[in-house]
Amino acid sequence: VRRAEPVVDALLARHLKEAGSYPASMAMVLWGIDNIKTEGEAVAQALSLIGVAPRRDAMNRATDVDVIPLAKLGRPRIDVVMTVSGIFRDLFGSTMTLLDTAVRRVAALDEPTELNLIKRNVEAQITETNCSFDEAAVRVFSNAAGNYGTNVNFMVLDSQWEDSAELGALFLTRK
Repeated sequence: VRRAEPVVDALLARHLKEAGSYPASMAMVLWGIDNIKTEGEAVAQALSLIGVAPRRDAMNRATDVDVIPLAKLGRPRIDVVMTVSGIFRDLFGSTMTLLDTAVRRVAALDEPTELNLIKRNVEAQITETNCSFDEAAVRVFSNAAGNYGTNVNFMVLDSQWEDSAELGALFLTRK
């Protein structure tokens, strides 16, 4: 957390300076080996963007999250969509659950939607698609168990595509 917060603060300050506003949403890729090497720095960044802090158990494992009050956070909660590598999925299932818990808890808060961008985007998706809260709140994506990668690189290398929509469709299908 101590390394993640300055990175998040710098990222948001840069976006605010360049765009004049906070990002409505962000995408992150969480890699298994990177998570191991940095002791979960990218996960801590995602939690910080969402506006929660990890709660640790007696063995110092992050097992739950505490919502940071908006007054203390001092900025909107950012909607973070995460895709995780196959190795991350295989090794860090409890971390994926923690991230999912964080998003769902924040999406259900009684907060103004201009300060809780997760809630705003979840509510918009429910309205636009008539889906359930559970469907709209999904923010952590992975390949199916036993699958690794999107295979988009193979499609590109073998010139097995006519337009970019095909590449996007393969990516979505694999995730």
